[in-house]
Amino acid sequence: MTDSPDDPPIAVSPRLAVALAHVQDRRDRRIRRMLPVLWGVLATIAVQSLSAHPAPGASGVHLAVALALAGCLLPLAAVASGRWAVATPLPCAVYCLLVGGFGIALGILQPGSMSVLPPSVGVMTAFLVLRRRPAFVLGGVLTGALVVSAFAGKDDSTSNLLSQLLFCAILSLTAISIRQAGANEERAELLLAQLEDAREAEARAAALAERTRIAQDLHDVLAQTLSGLAIQVQAARRMARRDQAAEDLRDLLDRAGKLVKDGLGDARRAVGALRGDQTPSLERLTELVERYRVDLELDVTMNVSGTERALSADAGLALYRGVQEALTNAARYARGAHTTVTLCYQSEATTLTVEDRREVPGPAPAALAGGSGLGLTGMRERLSKVGGNVSAGPTANGWTVRMEIPA
Repeated sequence: MTDSPDDPPIAVSPRLAVALAHVQDRRDRRIRRMLPVLWGVLATIAVQSLSAHPAPGASGVHLAVALALAGCLLPLAAVASGRWAVATPLPCAVYCLLVGGFGIALGILQPGSMSVLPPSVGVMTAFLVLRRRPAFVLGGVLTGALVVSAFAGKDDSTSNLLSQLLFCAILSLTAISIRQAGANEERAELLLAQLEDAREAEARAAALAERTRIAQDLHDVLAQTLSGLAIQVQAARRMARRDQAAEDLRDLLDRAGKLVKDGLGDARRAVGALRGDQTPSLERLTELVERYRVDLELDVTMNVSGTERALSADAGLALYRGVQEALTNAARYARGAHTTVTLCYQSEATTLTVEDRREVPGPAPAALAGGSGLGLTGMRERLSKVGGNVSAGPTANGWTVRMEIPA
């Protein structure tokens, strides 16, 4: 038996799937709590029938009583033991008709037995499982048969008939109340899950709108500024070629033009990332290191150890941006040093180390340009959002940045 509501299909999210699992578990518990009631009904019918007259036997009317009793008790035992599921309309209808029909036949054969109990169980089961209209039809059929059996038996008093009908009506109302209460409880849990999904969707939409606004601002300020700078550098390169400037100056302008072009590409990718486009990952780390080696003339090498494994998009982006910031600082503050980027896949964590090492001890060359001082702070913030951490500090002859994300 079940008291599932007749609700339309719902689009399932992970949270809603959990709520549906809870709903199904609650239905199963209600069913298990009702099974002992069926065993009690079965025992009551059996005791009453065995003590009534004529008693079950092997011949004549006694055989008929035995067959009617078996036809009534066997479906009850099958459902009570869990061997017969009546959660769908057809098995439920067959079950109700068998229990109710054989129970009514038993009442005709044994007027002193509890003939109202089997059809009442059938009526109650119909209202617990079936939709309202089929339940009323099946309940009407069983109730009508009960009225006919009251006049077919020896005890056809009006008071007895009214009490039997009242008993059926009470069980029907009880079944309707149980089913409605369960449906309301389940609907409330599903609506709560849907409400949480809606709140999350609203928060994501608000975050996306804010990121889109920031992306537009970055595009208007940074990308357009870099575009203007690229034009100016290109003009300077043409002037240097026209005026036969020194080869070193022309090489410097060529590298500056390429850096501006790459920076413009990075700015566009950053804007795309804010808008939800594909973001850089560790797969492009070799390309990033090569760009710094060629464009900024940074003495940098890269090593990879361990068995490679996939990281989440946010974790890969955090490590990529961390290496980018560390290499930028190396190019700015550690010119002449050898920089090593080491990516290590360990069983418990993924680590990325960027180490600057000067071969000759002494003060580092002057920085090419001043920084904002917020690079390491931003690096820590990125890594902390994905459960990682950053450590940075001086060594005997250089500087080391170490990033780690737990496996």
